[in-house]
Amino acid sequence: RFSLVKSFALDKKPDLAGSIDEDTIASGEWPANWSLASYEDVGEYYAGRVLKEEQSNNVSGIMTTNIVTAGPTDTIKSVEKLFDHVTGVPVVDSEGVCVGIVSKKDLAKGGSTVSQIMSAPARTIKKNNSVGEAAAIMLKYKVNRLPVVNSGGEVIGIVSRTDIFTALESMEE
Repeated sequence: RFSLVKSFALDKKPDLAGSIDEDTIASGEWPANWSLASYEDVGEYYAGRVLKEEQSNNVSGIMTTNIVTAGPTDTIKSVEKLFDHVTGVPVVDSEGVCVGIVSKKDLAKGGSTVSQIMSAPARTIKKNNSVGEAAAIMLKYKVNRLPVVNSGGEVIGIVSRTDIFTALESMEE
C-alpha cells in the first residue's frame, strides 16, 4: 500500500532493503518516513486511532464560525478580496445550502463567476463528526478545508487542515 517512485530503468526495481520496517508496519505502527504512506493510509491511521481514543472530540470544538460565503453567480472580482483573510470560501445557494467551495488556487482557473471556478460538490462535514473523521475525509479527497453544515446543508462553520492537525497533535500528547 505504499506509493513508490518508479525507477527510470524499467527493468531495474528500486532497492528498498532496510527502508521499510515491515515488522513495525505489520504491528499497526507506522514507519518514521510518512512520505511513503498514501493519503488513504494516513487517513485510516488517524481515523482508527482518534475514533477509538477520542469519541467525544468533535468538529464543533475546532470549527471557525465567523465565516464568509459567496454565491454561485457572484463575480470572481467580488470574492477576490475575501482571500485577504481566508484561504477558502464556501459557495451557497439562495437558501444557504453549500453547493461548492472556492480556494485561492481556484482563482487562477479564470472565468467571470464563482460557479465557473468553484470545486463542486463541496466535501462537507457535520459539527458532531469527530476530528478523526474530518481528517480522514480531507486526506481521502485531498482537500484543505471542509465546510461544516447543519442537517439542512446550510453552512454553520468551516474547518481547515491546520485546525484538524492541530487538534490531532493535541490529542496525542
